Amino acid sequence: MKTNPPSPGHDLAADMFPRVPADKLSRLAAVSDPTGFVNSGTVTEEARHQLNVDRLSVWLFPPDKTGLACAVCHPHSSLEHFVERRIRATDCPRFFEAVLAERVVGTVDAARDERTSEFSSSCSTSRPAVSMLVAKIGSAIEPIGIVCAETLEAKRSWSSGEIAFIVSIAELLGASIDRQTDLPFVAHGAHAKTDLMAPVHCASSSNERYDLAIKAAYDGVWDLDYKTGQVYFSDQNFDLLGESYDNPPTEFDWWQQRVHPEDIDGVRAYYQDLLQKDSPYDVTYRMRHKDGSWRWWRSRGMVIRNTHYEPVRIVGTNSDVTDLIETKLELEKRNQELLLAKRKVEHAALHDSLTDLPNRRFMELVSARKARGEPGGNRALSFLHIDLDNFKEVNDLLGHAAGDEVLCRVAECLKGLSVEGDFIARSGGDEFIAILQDESSAERSIRFSEQLIGKLEKPMFIEGRSITVGASVGIALSESPTNDASDLLRNADQALYKAKRAGKNTYKVYDHQMSLQAAYIRKTKEEIQFALEDGGSFVPFFQAQFYAGSLELAGAEALVRWHHPKRGILSPGEFLHYAEEMNCVAEIDRQVLLKSLATVNEWHETGLALPRLAVNVSSDRLADPSLLFSLENFEDNVPSLSFELIESTFLDDTSEQVKKTLSQLQDLGIEMEIDDFGSGYASIASLVNIRPKRLKIDKTLVSNVDTDMAMTSLVQSIIDIARTLEVEVIAEGAETPSQIKTLTAIGCDILQGYGLARPMSADVFYETFAQKQAPSGAGHGPRAVNGAVAQRP
Repeated sequence: MKTNPPSPGHDLAADMFPRVPADKLSRLAAVSDPTGFVNSGTVTEEARHQLNVDRLSVWLFPPDKTGLACAVCHPHSSLEHFVERRIRATDCPRFFEAVLAERVVGTVDAARDERTSEFSSSCSTSRPAVSMLVAKIGSAIEPIGIVCAETLEAKRSWSSGEIAFIVSIAELLGASIDRQTDLPFVAHGAHAKTDLMAPVHCASSSNERYDLAIKAAYDGVWDLDYKTGQVYFSDQNFDLLGESYDNPPTEFDWWQQRVHPEDIDGVRAYYQDLLQKDSPYDVTYRMRHKDGSWRWWRSRGMVIRNTHYEPVRIVGTNSDVTDLIETKLELEKRNQELLLAKRKVEHAALHDSLTDLPNRRFMELVSARKARGEPGGNRALSFLHIDLDNFKEVNDLLGHAAGDEVLCRVAECLKGLSVEGDFIARSGGDEFIAILQDESSAERSIRFSEQLIGKLEKPMFIEGRSITVGASVGIALSESPTNDASDLLRNADQALYKAKRAGKNTYKVYDHQMSLQAAYIRKTKEEIQFALEDGGSFVPFFQAQFYAGSLELAGAEALVRWHHPKRGILSPGEFLHYAEEMNCVAEIDRQVLLKSLATVNEWHETGLALPRLAVNVSSDRLADPSLLFSLENFEDNVPSLSFELIESTFLDDTSEQVKKTLSQLQDLGIEMEIDDFGSGYASIASLVNIRPKRLKIDKTLVSNVDTDMAMTSLVQSIIDIARTLEVEVIAEGAETPSQIKTLTAIGCDILQGYGLARPMSADVFYETFAQKQAPSGAGHGPRAVNGAVAQRP
């Protein structure tokens, strides 16, 4: 990956210290004398004002760095609070170690910070510093002192700008010291002439010390005579570029010819700002090395003006910062890589890995659109909640790979129907969300839904097989900009539920009536949950079954009823589909089974021996390992128990767990029945696979068995197949004497229906049949209700 270098004039120093605002630097320049030498007392006063601190002082080192002496302090009245206005390194070693090692020492709590606590207590009596900011003053050779800013009342957290400013103060003072014969502080602080400071002042001449500083410095020094154009370059400038000269060049062109062509304009612009505005000259750019490589340089400089404010000289330094720049570029590259990795992680968290559609961002999108206002004025916003029909069958029959391919194709179909400004997401499983720009009549959403349903009705060819899935769509239209996104999604959910209930492969637009229905459904589901936890609300009703011909009691089917605290006894049609949505049918089965067995047990002890009890059981219940355990307490009644398998979709491809459970149940003597045979679910293969004891012909086939010869023949054929497989036949839905007669004539073994007996509570069943039970060994048992055929109420 290519990394762009910093632009010409990039301030590398800002990586550590931000640039000092130009207005503050110009204030400092204004307090310099015409020769460029700093009036330290005025600078101190101005710096204290700019930093807004209670006290600002300048301290100087002797050559051996064994102490510090206060040269200037502002306000001057603060001097009375310094003990001897000088300290020794042995009095506060940790402070000396810190200021010599670090460019800046800043602390919020000077008394507690181990770097400053000794200094604070050593140099002050009644007014110790609360917060302290210290910057090191350096000459071209070595550190020569410190600038110290203090607050005396309140604690202060030092900002990056304040840190940069005090560093600039230190640099300004250091540059002035390098250019003067005597330190500038003497004139403003005669008290600083102590034995401790004496060695600093004994340099024989300023030129001698300046020459020594230039020779010792690592950076290259340059000094431009503005009037003549002649430039003094120290040897370090040439060394940095791998060059050497017996007669060093003094022309400005030597430097200018080596600047990178892409950087020269930026460097010149900084130079002009320095001359015209006294802007800081601190610029980073590329220079050509003798070996042909490009080295990064940092140039800094200042203008020395005469009494007419005309530039006389420009002095500065050049530094090779290639390593620092390359390190910075490498860090930027790594940061960019980390940023890209972060974006990938964020994308993965907010997008579906299969379809690459957003997964949870539709709420954020609606909120953002509402915040900035919908374009178009009369444009509305609609939510579409889309659920695929028959998708489970694709996964079950062809596997998840085929299911994934279907989801990807549906996603592409949704993208193809959308336009700019729409939003498509996969919310999970086989469900999708579409947010469309719509009209107030929901015309676009309806058209979108019709097109989607039409496209998905066409077969998809996957792995050589034709697959058809449908789609049910719930539409919720935003009627007002204040509509909450979560409300819209909930309304779309309710419309989707309505579409599913309407037969799937269709759409419904939300209306207020759906909210009322949704509230009813929510309440009903909550009540189902409470009823399950209570354990006593779901009870068995018993519908008697009779032997064909004799109409003697052959057994009973246990049917679930909900004993609702307010609505009374509810049939399965009023609650079972809600229970299926809650995935709690297996628990209802469990409770009804245990109560049914307990009731039959109680009947047996009190004189009613029921020949056989049939109980509905779901595939989920058969897959539950606890089913066998729950039957152990009813071992005496297990031989008279029959399970009706109502979840017929699994019969042709029964799972190993269900097969194992069926085998174990049959070993216990529990008989199996196939319910609703002939309704279009179960098949002859089911009879061979399960080997049931009996099958129950669905009541839709029985209803016309006595009037439609074709239906009579069909039922007769089912009975003949059952006879071949030695399977007994029960006909349910026998309601008229004619039906009962016909079913008996064509060979049904057992009859069940309203024409013989209605479902009854346990107490009513017992009262009805206990007194009619024949003495032991006298035939099959009691006959149908009223001795023949019970009339339907």
